[in-house]
Amino acid sequence: MFNGKLKSNRSGLLLVGSICIALSFAGEWQAEGALLVAILCLLPALWFAQRMAYLSLKIFSAVTLITQIMTVPMFYLRQEKYAFGGYRPYGFSALDVVPVLLPLGIYLLIVAYMVKLIQRIVGDPGFWKGHAHHLVGTENPFQIIVSRAKNQTLLLLGILLLMAISFPVKLWMFDMGIGIIGTQSPQLPYHLSGILYYLFGFVTPMIIGYLYIKSKRKSILLASLISIYALMIGLSSSSKAVLLITIAPVIAFAWIDRQRIILIVSGLMVGFGVLVTSESRKIVHVINGISTSSFTDLGSFGTLFETLSRLELTVEIFWVFSNIAARFQNFQNLLLSARFNSEAIGGPWKLFLKSINHNWVDLSHDSIHIEYLGYTIPVGFYNVAATMNDWMMMAINKNIFMMVPFALYVAITLVLVEKSIWRVCFKYRLPLPIAQAILFTTTLGFYVGPGALEIRTLLLIIVLLGILPTFALPRISRPT
Repeated sequence: MFNGKLKSNRSGLLLVGSICIALSFAGEWQAEGALLVAILCLLPALWFAQRMAYLSLKIFSAVTLITQIMTVPMFYLRQEKYAFGGYRPYGFSALDVVPVLLPLGIYLLIVAYMVKLIQRIVGDPGFWKGHAHHLVGTENPFQIIVSRAKNQTLLLLGILLLMAISFPVKLWMFDMGIGIIGTQSPQLPYHLSGILYYLFGFVTPMIIGYLYIKSKRKSILLASLISIYALMIGLSSSSKAVLLITIAPVIAFAWIDRQRIILIVSGLMVGFGVLVTSESRKIVHVINGISTSSFTDLGSFGTLFETLSRLELTVEIFWVFSNIAARFQNFQNLLLSARFNSEAIGGPWKLFLKSINHNWVDLSHDSIHIEYLGYTIPVGFYNVAATMNDWMMMAINKNIFMMVPFALYVAITLVLVEKSIWRVCFKYRLPLPIAQAILFTTTLGFYVGPGALEIRTLLLIIVLLGILPTFALPRISRPT
């Protein structure tokens, strides 16, 4: 554990040091100062979280710090891109980050302290010290095929078969305008539009990721094929989230397994994929008054080639990894959230309830956009930040004590979900890498999309699986 922490600290210092050196050579002293101030505001919460047993708390705090390390310098170096100077003025001095990130750092400390209090009541997650050796199981109802298939060839064939089946379906869905983010899908019978979108945009990539994790994970060719597959289905959905979910297992376990070539190849592919997916929206999305339709006449490959022909080698390409971090948490969004007047939409408690369940509160599309952006946008688009940290920042602007209910809700959720995940993984003998991947994905989903139906459903399923008795498939006895 000590070696793992030491390596993480070295990686963090290397990242921060590299950025600071680059900013110093460029003479961007305010950007460098803002980066260091941001770290001072957020690092204490992560340091406190590192001393506790709950991995989900560490993930929650680390994601906040890493995203700000990546996006604060980008925000300062691209001052001309800040389009809200007249509505939400910002001075771009090093200390101007304090009113935004200091409350966020205090809030994260409160979350960590509440987790510590809850830990005294319910105990540790109940996995790390006593049950690790049990997670190298054999048969269970969720991996009955994989657990019996000790031949790595079957895993490879399973991955290739899933990609071979789902890839043509995604191409067809794009041609039909089904499952394209930000546009209206055609109304198919039996809710097939939604079923196809979630099945081939999320479920299938997650199964592919699971099979990849169970494999040896040493094939550069297989990692490259999954990366290309992720690029195309992300493009076909106009969704960076679909791209990242599909390629995340390759990148994460290339880092864990120290497969540097695979890490470089998949890292470059995810950067290229995010750039292409973002640029392709200029072709696919067609705004008609207050609604948005899709232009898919070129097909997926045609859209890819057209997007590549429009790309220009500019300095913006080198910000692609900062843009990926901004996908999870952006400093500009935190700034706008910190200036948000919650009274314009009915008070801070509406924001709190919205962060728990989107269906509990109906916030006017125009009202929230006008207060957040200074203007509204067409129905079908949503341009208000909606991470857990953003909801909290919007609520505390007029009432600093709203930190407490937000922190309590986050702490209870992290503890409940993590204990449930370890209980489920212990009951069904899931391997340790799978357990960690589930915890990381669940925590990140809760961080990015609290209150969303998909996240609520995922959390509920995990908790129920942890509470209910173990499901077992009946064994077929062989005739004697």
